[in-house]
Amino acid sequence: MTVGLIAALAAAVSYAIGSILQSVAADRTEKSGALDPRLMMRMIKQLPCLIGLAADGLGFVLGIVAIQFLPLFLSEALIASSVGITAILAVTFLKVKLSSMEKLALPGLMIGLILLALSAQPEQAQELALQWRWLELAGVVVVGVLALGVTWLPERRAGIGLAVVSGVAFSGMGIAARSLEVPDPIWELFKDPSAYAVVIYGALGLLFFASALQRATVTTVTALVFGIETVLPSLIGILFLGDRTREGLWPLAVVGFVLALICSTILAGQAEPEIPHDETAAKAVSPVDGSSVPDEA
Repeated sequence: MTVGLIAALAAAVSYAIGSILQSVAADRTEKSGALDPRLMMRMIKQLPCLIGLAADGLGFVLGIVAIQFLPLFLSEALIASSVGITAILAVTFLKVKLSSMEKLALPGLMIGLILLALSAQPEQAQELALQWRWLELAGVVVVGVLALGVTWLPERRAGIGLAVVSGVAFSGMGIAARSLEVPDPIWELFKDPSAYAVVIYGALGLLFFASALQRATVTTVTALVFGIETVLPSLIGILFLGDRTREGLWPLAVVGFVLALICSTILAGQAEPEIPHDETAAKAVSPVDGSSVPDEA
């Protein structure tokens, strides 16, 4: 369980760094009128996005490790605590001031996570039958159709819709990762639909997240994505994958889960970096790599 806890917390730190850097890159990237897979290609021309994607990639790997050792209601709540870490980074590096409510939310988040850690019963998820794992993979088509549908909405609503779909995609990734069993020999993994589901859901989640950031504030996007990818996999894990609490400690888990989710939502208000939008600031930044351009004498 210790390995899972360390991996989940490290994933949260990585995702927090990635969220801020990708929001900066998304803000500097030319907006697309529709869902455009080439968006990521334009964004990765910028150093903040490259570092942000590397941080997300590390978070992805660490999250998969955590999910293998922890029930989804604990691992997803720990990873969702990245919004709290984002708030701390915003205060430290962006000089953002926390409100009284947000100052209370930080220790509240820590208490909620501690309650979850104390109540969780670490064990392997129940093995899913092959047909259920194929159904898991087929769900990526539904997610893709939903994403295409929301792009027809007005820009602000499209951003919110894409954030919701991103949360669903990341939920699918977490559920697939929890049901994934690493075989021996390792190359047998290529026969498992869950392995492909993890990769495809993760890629779609990143694309929709980046697209949502172009249409809505990172505060709204982050809160929606992490809220959905915390609640949905947790319910699926309890109902279908055998995730459970230690005997007699389920009330502790409920309190911890609700407290962590509420505090994460409150702290998402500080997940948005202050990015200049005025004309002077725009001229001071290179449109390609985000580097400063010196003023001409």
